[in-house]
Amino acid sequence: MEKQQFSVGDSSGETSETKKSECTEEKFVWPWVGLVANIQTEVDKTGRRVGRSGSTFRDELIEKGFDPTRVQPIWNFKGHSGFALVEFTRDIKGFENAMNFERSYKSDGHGKKDWEKGVHLRDDKPYGWVCREEDYNRGGIVGKNVKKKRDLKTLSQLQEEEERKMVQLVENMSQSIEMKIISKQELEHKVDETSRVLESVELHNYQLNETYKQEVEKMHANLQGLYQQILVGHDKSMSDLETEREKLENRARQIYINEAEIEKSRLEIEMNQKAMMEQNEANMEAMKLAEKHQASTSLKEKEKLHEKIMEMEAKLNETQELELEIEKLKGSTNVMKHMAGSDGDAELMEKMVKTQMELEARETALHDKIMAVTQKERMANDEYQEARKEMIQLWKENEDLVSGEKIRVKTMGHLDTKPFVLAVKKKLRCSEARAGLKAMELCSFWEGQIGNVHWHPFKVDESDGIAKLVVHKNDLKLVMLKSDYGEELYNEVVRAKVEIVEYNPSGGYVVSEMWNLEKNRKATMEEGTDVMLKMRKKLVAMKNKRKRR
Repeated sequence: MEKQQFSVGDSSGETSETKKSECTEEKFVWPWVGLVANIQTEVDKTGRRVGRSGSTFRDELIEKGFDPTRVQPIWNFKGHSGFALVEFTRDIKGFENAMNFERSYKSDGHGKKDWEKGVHLRDDKPYGWVCREEDYNRGGIVGKNVKKKRDLKTLSQLQEEEERKMVQLVENMSQSIEMKIISKQELEHKVDETSRVLESVELHNYQLNETYKQEVEKMHANLQGLYQQILVGHDKSMSDLETEREKLENRARQIYINEAEIEKSRLEIEMNQKAMMEQNEANMEAMKLAEKHQASTSLKEKEKLHEKIMEMEAKLNETQELELEIEKLKGSTNVMKHMAGSDGDAELMEKMVKTQMELEARETALHDKIMAVTQKERMANDEYQEARKEMIQLWKENEDLVSGEKIRVKTMGHLDTKPFVLAVKKKLRCSEARAGLKAMELCSFWEGQIGNVHWHPFKVDESDGIAKLVVHKNDLKLVMLKSDYGEELYNEVVRAKVEIVEYNPSGGYVVSEMWNLEKNRKATMEEGTDVMLKMRKKLVAMKNKRKRR
């Protein structure tokens, strides 16, 4: 940056070097201020002296090219004192304007020396000069106003201050550049870490795909082998039947002469032909079963989870039936104990006790098995939820890389302020600023209501065979909201409350979730993984581009 150089010049032709040497230690009042004297005043009706206003005087000086920031008339107990302070900017431009102001009055014979000689006693024009040490130490109301919030400084002191400020500015800029470099390095490190995470996810996804392909190939190979076995069996059966048919035909020709044998052979041929047809039908049925098995095998993978759930429900029902049977048996045992005490049937009592112990053992074993399966499913679900949370966090940290994608992170239970602003503006018919303020207050109130776990304005409707949440028509808060602010704001509040109830009913606060914007539903892990792979490609491209630079 260019350093500011302060020098005192004159229009009389003297060089700046000569003037600088003469005024090196001359002290000026800083911030720069000029003093105007002999301003004409008059007495008003109240007996106070009045004169031109500061703004009028300032405009006149601006027209002359001196650019003062303010003109402040000096007042005493009688009113306008006839003096005014002319303030200039603090920089070198303000100093130049102040000196030009002084030269203008000096060249016109109305400078400070002219004032001190008493020339003002002969005319009514104003006198002006730049305030220096003599004016700063002056007594009376003028000196007091000159001292207010000002100080005395030489030009060399100001030069040193400017240089010190320049050094400090350079140091601050150097520190800022160093901080930018450190921030850039941290961002590069973060990009590298994200790339490594994406590479790990891509490798895991690749391994899953390879495992899936191998399982599919193995399943197709097994189906092909089974189908070949059925075809071979069918061909063998057809060959055997053909051999038997030929044998029967030969035998029929041999016993053609004997009618009895011919009749017998005819019956045997009919029976064998019938057996052959039945075998053909059986073989055709086997081929149909094989085709059906081949078509349904792909559905089995989809039904495994449903079968597992049904199996657990069956085991739970079995447990409940066992518990009921044990309770019944305990009641019967008590009855039998009473009967044994009266009739002495000890053998029957022993059998009942043994049966009860066996049933209790079966119940315990089944309960332990169900608990083990439940624990495994809980662990698998915890791992799934943890992976989903990590993916959502990674999404938030790299939102700029997934802009434009249909899979985004959505804050469930968050209120949109736009319907609030429109509803408030429509109702109050007020300005944009007031509507925005009122909308923020209203939105803050309903955010608190939505997070209140004790407010549940819904009921469960199962009329269609599917349980779903339905708003209570007589909920007072929602009825008043709809009446005061309309349908659109009512629907926004209901939507946010439904999301809180579905995704965080116990906590009552907003949660983040991966969301498919195109289909308006919760995104699957597969959809999220696909977008993450795209994100990784963008990061790799950015990294390569940075390396080329």
